[in-house]
Amino acid sequence: MSATTSTGAPIILNGGGLLLRVAGLGQQFDFDVSPTATTLGDLKREIEVRTSIPAPYQRLVAKKKIMEDDTLVLGSPTTSTGNNGHGNGSTTTGIGLENRTKILLFHSPLYEQDREGIEKLILLSKEIERIDTDRQNHVIDNKTVQELIIQVCCKLDCVETHGSEALRKVRKSMIVKAENVAHVSDMSER
Repeated sequence: MSATTSTGAPIILNGGGLLLRVAGLGQQFDFDVSPTATTLGDLKREIEVRTSIPAPYQRLVAKKKIMEDDTLVLGSPTTSTGNNGHGNGSTTTGIGLENRTKILLFHSPLYEQDREGIEKLILLSKEIERIDTDRQNHVIDNKTVQELIIQVCCKLDCVETHGSEALRKVRKSMIVKAENVAHVSDMSER
């Protein structure tokens, strides 16, 4: 099941949308997205699912421009004039990507600063996914799942953020992910 946009629309369509190719960091994949409902933030979350690179650590470049505003939709730019919440002016709501646009994926400058912590978190995320897969395939029992998740949470707690708010958010999301696996395991035991 694919993720949805902030409005609840599916990010990935099966034809009829905006076909985008994302390439970089040893990855290459295509997305068929809604040009008017999918935001840059939605795309980054979907890239995170496929690459394990958290959204704050992604830098996306298309048409020789760095795409930074996660609130903009991917399709044609529309400009509204009038009060934009900060006084009078105009607001652009679209990036202007066209069908078959290639988007380059790089690490953001923040990635280098948090590299050590983020690499540890990516490994721990894969460990959580392995535990969940083993639980679903009945390779390990629920009591073992609980114990392994506790161990992973202890490892997550040891990842130093060095004051990085982005790294702290990623670590928190990993803890929530681990707790969800433990909760599902606990519920299936009953």
